[in-house]
Amino acid sequence: MSKQNLQTLLQRIGATIGIPDLALDDDNFCQLRIGDTRDLSIECDERNEQVILTIRCGPLGEHNRAAVLQEITDANFHWVGGGGGTLSTNSREGMVYLQFRESTAQMDQARLEGLLEILIRNAEYWESRLAAASKAPAIPSDAALTGNLIPNRA
Repeated sequence: MSKQNLQTLLQRIGATIGIPDLALDDDNFCQLRIGDTRDLSIECDERNEQVILTIRCGPLGEHNRAAVLQEITDANFHWVGGGGGTLSTNSREGMVYLQFRESTAQMDQARLEGLLEILIRNAEYWESRLAAASKAPAIPSDAALTGNLIPNRA
């Protein structure tokens, strides 16, 4: 029932945003392009009745890398720096991602829309933080970066 609930919610959201065929594929996966460069994936973990939302925030550059990684780690404390999601790096790609994992059993449209909005807004925030860190003067590895975080109130 959980997968069907997610499919129904995706169809409703798709109709709202002009993508009437928005749905999970046979592999329980769906991907959206946000703007020109940001990909958002929606994956159904049917066995655990959960949805996994993943969005790319941007590249993890070599410049100020230690300080940026510390900021990402600090942001994951109580999930405050990702609006309730978890920030991670994909070393093979050199990218930073934000992910949410949420139960689909009782999820409604407002909750899914709220999660998608928080995911996108936080990815935009982290994209700007990553870009700023790559252009900033060298930051000592023991200096903490701070910023405005967007809470998950959905």
